Amino acid sequence: MLAEEGRVALAGLVVASDARAKTLASSADVPVHVGFRPELLDGVDAVDIATPAATHDELVAACLPHVHVLVEKPLAGDAAAARRLHALAHQHGRVLMTGHVYHHHPLTVLLRETLAQIEEAPQTLELTFTNPPDARSQALDPFAEWLHVFDLLRICAPAAVSTCNAWRDGEMAHASVSTRDGTRAQLHFGWRGPEPIRRLKLAYGDRHVSADFLDGNLTLQWRERTEKQWVGVRPVALRRELAHFLDVLARRSEPMPSPAQVEATLALAARARDSARGGATATARPRGSRSSRPRVAVLGGGVFGATCAIELGASCDVTLFERHSALLTEASYLNQWRHHSGFHYPRSLETIQEVQRTKADFESVYEPAILRDIDAYYAVSAWGSEITAQRYVATCQANGLRYREIAPPRDIVYPERLSVCLHTDEAVVEIGKLGKLLMKSLRGHRHVDLRLSTEVKSGRLLPDGRKQLAVAGERPLEPYDFLINATYANSNRVTSWFGFPLRPLRFDLLEMAVVEIPKARRFMMTILDAPFTSLTSVGSGDLFMLSHIHQSILASQVPPDGLPPKWKSWSSNRDNLMRHGLRYLPILERARHVESRVGVRTVEAYSEDYDGRPTVLTPHGFGCWSVLGGKIVTAVSNARELAAQIERESAALRA
Repeated sequence: MLAEEGRVALAGLVVASDARAKTLASSADVPVHVGFRPELLDGVDAVDIATPAATHDELVAACLPHVHVLVEKPLAGDAAAARRLHALAHQHGRVLMTGHVYHHHPLTVLLRETLAQIEEAPQTLELTFTNPPDARSQALDPFAEWLHVFDLLRICAPAAVSTCNAWRDGEMAHASVSTRDGTRAQLHFGWRGPEPIRRLKLAYGDRHVSADFLDGNLTLQWRERTEKQWVGVRPVALRRELAHFLDVLARRSEPMPSPAQVEATLALAARARDSARGGATATARPRGSRSSRPRVAVLGGGVFGATCAIELGASCDVTLFERHSALLTEASYLNQWRHHSGFHYPRSLETIQEVQRTKADFESVYEPAILRDIDAYYAVSAWGSEITAQRYVATCQANGLRYREIAPPRDIVYPERLSVCLHTDEAVVEIGKLGKLLMKSLRGHRHVDLRLSTEVKSGRLLPDGRKQLAVAGERPLEPYDFLINATYANSNRVTSWFGFPLRPLRFDLLEMAVVEIPKARRFMMTILDAPFTSLTSVGSGDLFMLSHIHQSILASQVPPDGLPPKWKSWSSNRDNLMRHGLRYLPILERARHVESRVGVRTVEAYSEDYDGRPTVLTPHGFGCWSVLGGKIVTAVSNARELAAQIERESAALRA
């Protein structure tokens, strides 16, 4: 292309075989030679080496005494060899530039300009570069083939690397990297899926930056706005790389990447490769460990944390930390304990599908705690509702939910105030029975250490990637290979210990009224959608739990530090809870208020303009995950997903 523009004169091509030479000879306007010989360089100023990577070291060394060299990545097999070649180029007064093409990608150029205006290092970085598997991919080394990810990491987070832990998973490779100025990076590269992926995500204190190199777009997202820029999808990076090499020869520019950058990228890739092979730089478990089972810390004894501990105990040595003297004392207790089928979420297909996908797993473990002898109703308000009866029924039908459309039960509701009423297959989880099941499983598990009344005060990442925790009143604990953060309201507090970014969270101080309705049958009635009132049997005696979408919230806050507010006092809103409930539920006329249960509900901020509540499982890298539970019905499936991920990582480290 540059020859056509008159910027270079092409002197010839060198190939490895006669067959290849014959193929090219018919279309090439220059001589085609088989095999490299130094005499071919007579009268030549520069060469571009694009041969198999294993030949680069020898060919570059043979050419540098005679000509300038542009070589496609990698320059050499390791940083030491690259350093020798750079020294050889300097000795002979030659230019040696390595073709790391992503340095010249227009999106990288725009990314550099954007990041230069941000006066802080990224908190986190995630790179995903994959191609579909093919006949060759099983034999390839991802740490050599995908140098791009290490290049982009050094461009976006140039500080020195402090830890690097990597592992293989089939044809994929993964690496968790931390830098000395606090960036936590996750790299995923290799061969999987039906389509190529080239994505980069960066998180800063006040914004997120993401780049898609296939679509050619850069997105900057703040809480209040989003900006996008496009650079196009034409393949111009290689042309820019060649043009830059010519500028270097003309002394108008310096090699890009620089020799130091080339060597640093090769060194980091080698460090990651050594880690994945179990090298001394990053083994996940200390050598000489008395157990081949990974050590896992689970923080938080709610439904999600306890279930994770039980599932992980099959293959790991688990310690479950709960700061209270019993399980299920915080968010799990402040719950109406519905065993969902999906009726609750008419505007969130994601949540409906998640409930349907996970329900069977929950029942396979906790069926004895599920109360099915109950009438479960869902209704749509006749006024003030944002969804019509027709749309609600259509959503239920489209998702295969099981129900009967019935006349509203007059002993519970005012029929004229509803537009539709469904009798559904939902049930209630008896929290007392669930707690006993959990305690029995945990206490009887030889690989789970349940530590009640134990508060973890801090934690830190060790250089080898393990996690060390500090418990109030004790010495620092023996390090853990993996950590599950299931602390719910305190999720950000835990992630901050390890330098992971804080998730924007909204904290609601929530009141639910426990009422007694003498001789009432067991039922649950939820009225959608604007008034969103719900009255649910708690499964024992004549007790019911009453909530309201607005009246149950005593206070709400999105703190800038992401940590739960310290609400020291509150005034009950039980009278308004009852009054608004009576608009639809005449059965409350004979209800007696027994107590109010007040606690903190935690949800993702800025995303609650609809009724979706999916469970969010966040992988931080470095063997750490956070679980922000949406619905308890998802607990078993999410725990099994985590157990499978940990087993894959552990197997890779043992290999």
